[in-house]
Amino acid sequence: MRKYTGIIIGIIVVVISIYTISNTPSETTILLPSPNLEDRESVVKAMAEGLEYPTNIIVLPDDRIVLTEQTGKTLIFDSNGSLLNTYQLPDNYFEEGAGLLGLAVDPQFASNHYLYLYYTYTNNNDTSNGGGGGNKILNKVIRAQEKNNSLVDIKTIIDNIPASKLQNGGVLKFGPDGKLYISIGDITNSELSQNLSSLAGKILRLNSDGTIPNDNPFDSSSIYSYGHRNVVGIAWDHNTNTMYASEAGRIGNDEINIIKSGENYGWPIEECGNLEESLFINAEFCFTPSIYPSGIIISNSSELNYNGKLLIATLKGEHLRSIDPITKDQSPILTGYGRIKDITEDKNGSLYIITNNRGFFDDSGSDRILKIMRNE
Repeated sequence: MRKYTGIIIGIIVVVISIYTISNTPSETTILLPSPNLEDRESVVKAMAEGLEYPTNIIVLPDDRIVLTEQTGKTLIFDSNGSLLNTYQLPDNYFEEGAGLLGLAVDPQFASNHYLYLYYTYTNNNDTSNGGGGGNKILNKVIRAQEKNNSLVDIKTIIDNIPASKLQNGGVLKFGPDGKLYISIGDITNSELSQNLSSLAGKILRLNSDGTIPNDNPFDSSSIYSYGHRNVVGIAWDHNTNTMYASEAGRIGNDEINIIKSGENYGWPIEECGNLEESLFINAEFCFTPSIYPSGIIISNSSELNYNGKLLIATLKGEHLRSIDPITKDQSPILTGYGRIKDITEDKNGSLYIITNNRGFFDDSGSDRILKIMRNE
């Protein structure tokens, strides 16, 4: 009976694949993953459960795990997944696409213990445009020092970043150059992405103290690239210093872009090179139907046989995806855990992912940290 069931499932997958190919432009076709394709040499272990809208995960040099939740909490776990402490942002604004969205660790963490957070907050004393005060939501980036598993000495790195209830971006990553890169969404106002007077729809580049590097592409501006809809993942190939960014399209046309200084990535004029003669930087990879790519890394370890591969957490696709940047070969490597929000790799080559299955409107479902490691 099990044999015949497998045959039927196989036929269904083939039929769906043929339909997808025939109804999607060939250059943007990505087949959806079949189940149970995990590498049998690795195992998946649940490290922590009962999370509330997790957004980011990192592993510190001393193997502690830091996780952020959209509700404004920063959680610190030991290497076994036991919760050590929780820090709550006092002014976090939590909405469907707003809240505590970004987390980065300073390259010199071993000596300075700095962490960086990107979050949405309410400015209750807004007097912009001659107003007399009132509520307005904004985004900002802060630097905090980790001390005894808590956060102290909070300093604002950049403030007054435009915000909305949706499409706030929020990725924080340090590049090989030691600079802090920050993704800002178009805050549902797509025209701002082409406006260099606005931070919306951009990737920013700053020194770790918030000052503007003198080699940024636009004079006296933190803007590094523009024409983005909502960048939700950033990673570097440290062998080539190539910078990648993941971006969800409006309806399909999800992109993985190679980011270059001062370049325009086309939103809202163009998605996935859909103009006959492209005026902008074309996507390196495009996904239609949508998989909604989220957090991304380039693996720096051969422990799980992913060295040099681009690993992508997908929300709509509900799988972890591996892409070879050179051959362009792609495959799903983890399925069956629902929506995957973010991914990181520890110094030993094990992978950590967080799921994103809890519904915002119905408040159902729960999420956890999963660790993928070699099966000894």
